[in-house]
Amino acid sequence: MDNLTVEQRRKNMRNIRSKNTQPERIVFQELRKRDLYFTKHVANVPGKPDIVFKRKKVAIFIDSDFWHGNPSRFQMPRTNTDYWEKKISSNKKRDRRVTSELVGRGWLVVRLWEYEVRHNIDECMRTIEKAIV
Repeated sequence: MDNLTVEQRRKNMRNIRSKNTQPERIVFQELRKRDLYFTKHVANVPGKPDIVFKRKKVAIFIDSDFWHGNPSRFQMPRTNTDYWEKKISSNKKRDRRVTSELVGRGWLVVRLWEYEVRHNIDECMRTIEKAIV
């Protein structure tokens, strides 16, 4: 059972960002510091990656620990578990499908977890830099 009313839950869910999240902004800032030029949220690339290096054909996704089910960080909510299991599972399937489609088109796909970005940005930047060399 949810401890919020339907209207409170709706308002809460509507405020969850899908673009320009805090972890994304951290990576954007670090890339700019290194004078690396990129494009954000490119709609004509499958999966609409958070960061794209078009000339290098590198797509970077910054995945939320919750919404994408980070194996070491995700905790299943105690309420409405059937809904959340289906939702997180479908997000993971979509991630695999998008990655496979991009790789099939000759792209290099880098996926970073929100926790990694927040706690080890230097390692994340090394991963990105290695991908675009």
